[in-house]
Amino acid sequence: MLKSIGDQEERLLFANALDQAAFALRRHEAQFTDFMDAGKCERFLERMKSLGELDILSFGGIEDAERRRLGFSPKQKGLSHEAFPIAALQIIPKNKKFGQTDLSHRDYLGSILGLGIERGKLGDIFVSEEGAVCFAEAEMAEYIAANLDKVSKTAVLVTKLEKAQAVVPKRTESRRVTVASMRLDGILGEALRLSRGKAQMLIRGEKVNVNWATVTSASYILKTGDMVSARGLGRFRVGEVGGRTKKDRIGLELEMYI
Repeated sequence: MLKSIGDQEERLLFANALDQAAFALRRHEAQFTDFMDAGKCERFLERMKSLGELDILSFGGIEDAERRRLGFSPKQKGLSHEAFPIAALQIIPKNKKFGQTDLSHRDYLGSILGLGIERGKLGDIFVSEEGAVCFAEAEMAEYIAANLDKVSKTAVLVTKLEKAQAVVPKRTESRRVTVASMRLDGILGEALRLSRGKAQMLIRGEKVNVNWATVTSASYILKTGDMVSARGLGRFRVGEVGGRTKKDRIGLELEMYI
């Protein structure tokens, strides 16, 4: 399995995932990897389908997390999202009047990593006007809550949230479009308001992912639930496919990430 992976960083991550799978079998208990991007999770899941003795899941604290952990558990014990040792932290400025009110994802990430924490211990960070919600490995979340007192130059309060209470800022809006077919280039163009030619250039240039895997065919057929992203331009999820219009176009619901 490892020899088929060309990228050294990805090979090391996959080796760690295989180790956790082996530990789960040997110890008869659930084991978990560090956080990684969803694309790697999907590729690793595909490669590990043959491990029939294990339940394997990916989860990042919320359903559509971009950074996720892989979990492994013996079949007879089962595995659910609730078993993942992931905690949510709410980070808010102590006094917006005297602090920075335009803190960015980079500010939050940099300040947390500045505590000596490895990137793999952190999941997604969702930033809003009120502050941020950060997902982290459960043990590391305790350390962050106890030690993070500033983001950039702004004093902050950090509160650990129960998973059910983790309030993630609304990140999507629905958009209704009509398309000639379910081809990737047509839907990408409609979603991101690009010409068909520009959409095709992005796809051929390996800048478009479907379900976190690069797709280079403009005629690739999308289906409900597919996640599509164009590097630097945005991403969306394909929603419900409706009926045909009078002009014989397909009505389509898109969930746009904002």
